Amino acid sequence: MDFALNAEQQMLHESATRFFADHHPPARARQALSWSDAAQQQLWRDMAEMGWMSLLSSEEQGGLGLGLTEAHLIAEAAGTQLLNLPWASSAVLLPLWLRAAPDDAPALRELARSAAAGERAVHCVSARDRIWDHAGQCTDLVVVRGLEDEGQPLEWSVLPWAPADVQAGLDPTLTQAAAVVPSTACWQALAVPAGARAHARAAWRLMQCAELIGLAQAALALGSGHAVERVQFGKPIGSYQAIKHQLANAWMAVDNARLAALYAGAALDGHLPDARFACAAAEYTAIEGALQATRTVIQVCGGMGFTWEHDAHLYLKRAQHQAARLGGASRALTRVEELVLA
Repeated sequence: MDFALNAEQQMLHESATRFFADHHPPARARQALSWSDAAQQQLWRDMAEMGWMSLLSSEEQGGLGLGLTEAHLIAEAAGTQLLNLPWASSAVLLPLWLRAAPDDAPALRELARSAAAGERAVHCVSARDRIWDHAGQCTDLVVVRGLEDEGQPLEWSVLPWAPADVQAGLDPTLTQAAAVVPSTACWQALAVPAGARAHARAAWRLMQCAELIGLAQAALALGSGHAVERVQFGKPIGSYQAIKHQLANAWMAVDNARLAALYAGAALDGHLPDARFACAAAEYTAIEGALQATRTVIQVCGGMGFTWEHDAHLYLKRAQHQAARLGGASRALTRVEELVLA
């Protein structure tokens, strides 16, 4: 399969990269703005106007009718600038669920419609989580039972955020809250067929991998720039093997992860028989590549890289946060091994 980016996809990626660089640079990510901030609401509306909230919807439904490769490019560009809005849930997971259950869950469908219009930011989390991120950085929190367990019925409930719930987490660009499902939560079933359910979940996790790849690329650009500009003993530190070999190894890890993720997206879109393995490999390489790259960049930047004033720690902490959301590298590697042995 030829899954190299065509001209239209390259233009989409360049456009998204410029958009997020202009509208959500790391300096803004540091502020960890809540949804109540007018700038966040405007950014979400702008993303909707670009068509990115209805990327996977058909043209008959007013969407762009594109696939997961294009969605990956948006998520990658968003990760580069540490976007702290729940794009993957609103633009990927919900539309794929509702595409498979067109006559089910009218309330959830209305949430998805509002998200596509840029009116609401919907974040989906698992009822099994201990911490929920994007607290206060979305309008609606959809808690799902059976999100990670394919053997459990898929049920959902919308919970409101309370200002007292919001707290700081490991990643300073994101706010979080303790995962507490009230006994009064109203659960509703979502009749998504097993195959479509697995497809949507894999696509949603793949978007998180794309964000990891994007932030790793941004971190490497930061570290490489420093290695070129920082002069020691009359030479740029990037000319020394101890530095350039680390950066080269990190670049290869991230590039491998990107190729794996792009193939996984193409495999999901094409319903290829190896799609499950491709997604598992993409998760493992994305987690490992992002962690290797962000750790390397902090080392390359030296004492400056260890300070909170420098952006390097933002990429590292986001990488650790996303890796934890995906279950960690060990879990991903175990999944790869299981699929190989099967």
